[in-house]
Amino acid sequence: MNLSDISNGSEVKIHASVAGHGIVLMTEAIFGCSAGLLVKPMEYFGKYMRFLEPANIEIRNKRDGRIYKFVSTTVTPVRTRYGNFHLIRYLSELEPENSRRAERFFIDRLGIMSINGNNIDLKNCTVHDISMRGISLVLDNDTVCNEGDRIDVRFRYGSSLHNYELSTVVVRNFKVGKKKAIGCSISNINVDLIAFLVSMKNEKHPNLDEIPETNLNPKIPAKQQIQEVEEDIAKDMMPERRETITITSRNPYDPDNLPHVSREEASTKTLRQKKREQREEDQAREIENLLDLRNI
Repeated sequence: MNLSDISNGSEVKIHASVAGHGIVLMTEAIFGCSAGLLVKPMEYFGKYMRFLEPANIEIRNKRDGRIYKFVSTTVTPVRTRYGNFHLIRYLSELEPENSRRAERFFIDRLGIMSINGNNIDLKNCTVHDISMRGISLVLDNDTVCNEGDRIDVRFRYGSSLHNYELSTVVVRNFKVGKKKAIGCSISNINVDLIAFLVSMKNEKHPNLDEIPETNLNPKIPAKQQIQEVEEDIAKDMMPERRETITITSRNPYDPDNLPHVSREEASTKTLRQKKREQREEDQAREIENLLDLRNI
């Protein structure tokens, strides 16, 4: 898939690393061009951000709803005749996320379960996560389940505390932290479960139709807009707001990386020192006033 196939208004997530810590930035795509993907501008303390190191990019395409991933080389601000934007340059191809794997949703809800149809000896459990194909349950220490056991699960979820019932089969035993857990395949895909998973998916991903598109110039077709932006990018014009902050994997708290703190200010007294000195000055002033009153 090419960047030109990314629809206007698609969600864009930038997974970058700063001093070994992962950060995620969100923006929206405008269109793809020969130089890369043009997206809405991103600011930090009023200055445009600039990533000069590779980052993982994740796009939820508005056209088909699928998620595509690639690795960027740089993410830099660019100036065009239509304003300032960010340009994501890349070398790797766009790869769709593996759609064969069912999306899992973490719910962490208490439930009860029966093993192999024994409805007299019900067991407590915690529904850890659920998908269209399976469910994982956290068990009490004294609950024993083997692969192939039939597990009937009931739990409540949502503001109305709707009751959900599932028939499953144990496929593996594992640990969640230090607790026992089982992974089960769901044998009855009922209407309730489908509606539940659809609502969970909508909570996680907003409706793409609600995201407005950005038309740089409604008077001309999109193809001409792309051509004009490519011409502007080729001129290598700096954004009107020339100040930018460059994000690298170095220490993000270094004064050189913080636009609102200069190294001169960082080398001066800390805020705590200033407050302590101010408090000492106020106390000395009060003592002087008391001495003046005693003299009177």
